[in-house]
Amino acid sequence: MSFRKCAAIAAMLLIGGCSLYNDVSIGPLVLNPTQLERGGDVQSMVNKADFLRALEFKPVVESRTRKSPAELSALGNAEMAAGRYDDARRHLRAALDLQPFRETTAHIEWALSQVEYMCNNFEPALDWAQLANGHGMAIKQWHIDYLTALAHTNVYKFTGLPSSQIPMKASHPDVPRIDIRINGRKSINAVIDSGAVLSIASERLATELSVRKLGQFHGTFFGLLGEPISVQFGLLDSVTLGDIVLENVPIAIMPDDEMRFVVAGKREFKIDFLLGANFLKEFRTDMDFPRGVVTFTHLTSDERRPAADQNMFVEGFRPFARGTINRHGWYMFVLDTGSEVTFLNDLQMMNLPLGNAPPKAHNAMLQGLGGSKKRGARIDNVEIGVDRWAGSFKTVPMYSAGEHENAAGILGENFLKNFRVVIDYGRMRIDLLRGNESSLPVRPAMVTAAQ
Repeated sequence: MSFRKCAAIAAMLLIGGCSLYNDVSIGPLVLNPTQLERGGDVQSMVNKADFLRALEFKPVVESRTRKSPAELSALGNAEMAAGRYDDARRHLRAALDLQPFRETTAHIEWALSQVEYMCNNFEPALDWAQLANGHGMAIKQWHIDYLTALAHTNVYKFTGLPSSQIPMKASHPDVPRIDIRINGRKSINAVIDSGAVLSIASERLATELSVRKLGQFHGTFFGLLGEPISVQFGLLDSVTLGDIVLENVPIAIMPDDEMRFVVAGKREFKIDFLLGANFLKEFRTDMDFPRGVVTFTHLTSDERRPAADQNMFVEGFRPFARGTINRHGWYMFVLDTGSEVTFLNDLQMMNLPLGNAPPKAHNAMLQGLGGSKKRGARIDNVEIGVDRWAGSFKTVPMYSAGEHENAAGILGENFLKNFRVVIDYGRMRIDLLRGNESSLPVRPAMVTAAQ
C-alpha cells in the first residue's frame, strides 16, 4: 500500500460469532526448517516478502562488476521494509545512478520518499514524491499537500521521561485502550491501533480542541469494503502518555459517523481517537495484556538498530509480523492491535497451506471504520505462529485483507491478548512473552555486523 491509495484497516470488530475468536489455544511453535521456502535471487525474495533472506544477497549484489538497477532497487526495498534506512537510501540512490527506465525510476523515487517519510524527513519525502509523480507515478495530490504541510515541522518532538507505564483496558470490545491527554488539557480514551496508518481523531474531538488544520485539502481513506472516507488532516500541539509528551503530532480527522461501531448487546461503541502506526513507530510499546498495563519507551536514534533475528517489517507504513501457517513459512501478517479478530486473507487461499478442506459458512460479521460490514467464510483447525509461539485456532474466519492483497491475513487481539506483546520499532521485533518469562526484560538485540 502507498499513499496513492490509503486504506484505513483499523478498529475491526465482530458482530456475533464469538466462537470464531475465542477458541484459541497457545503452545510453543514447532517449525521444521525444511518447510521454509527458498528462492534464488533478491527480487524473488522481495516478491515473497521474505525480506531477511533478501538481505542475505547484499554481498552478491554489491560485488557484481555490472550492477543491476533492478537488483539494487529490490535490495533497497527489502532494507526499507526491514527498517535499515541508511542502507536502503544508499542502494536506491545507486540504482538511480544507473539511469534505469522511466517507470523504474519512478518506483525507486517513490521508495526513497517512503524511506524519508518513515524517518520523519518530510521535506526530502516531498521532493522524491514529486519526482516520482513527474516520472509517471500517480501519487494522490492530497498526499503531496500533506507532505508540503509538514515539510518544515518538527514533528513528534519529545519531552518528559523516556518511559512511562499506563493502565490499559482491552475488553468489551477486545481492543486495547488507554487514557491520554491531548494538547495538555483534554483527557481522552484512545485505542492503540497499529493497523491504522495515521492516528485518527473524530471531527467532534477536533472541533472541541480547535485542532490546527494542515490546510483545506481533503484526503481519501478506504474502508473495509473499499468505500471512500473523506478525511482532513491536523496537527496536535501535544499528546501525553503518562510522563511522556510528544509535540506536533500529525493526525487524520474523520467524520463522527464513520467511527461508530455496534458491539455485544447492540450497544454503540464510539471511538474518538486512535493512536496509529505513525505515532507508535516512535516507541517500544510493551502491552502486558494479562496485567492490563502498557509501557511506552521513547526510542532514541541509537536504539534504532534492527536485530539480526527481526520478525517485524514495515510495508505501506504499517507493521507486519513474519509468521507461519500450519508450521510452514514464511508468511506476512498485518499486525493490527485494533482488530478484535485474527483472520486469513481469502484472496490468498490458494497460496496458503490449508489442506484440501473447503471453507465453510459462518455467522460472524466483520465491521470496520466507515460503518462497513462484511461476511466471509471460515477454515477449521489452523495453526498460526509468531515469534516462539503458536495459536491453534478451532476456526479462523476468512475475509479480504483490503489493499494488502499479498498479506496472509491480519493478526488481531484474539491471538495477541494471550501474551505480553512488545512491538519494538527499534529492534524491528515483535516479542511474545508468556508465563514466567513475561516478567523478564526483553532480550537485547542481536545486531548484524553491517549495523
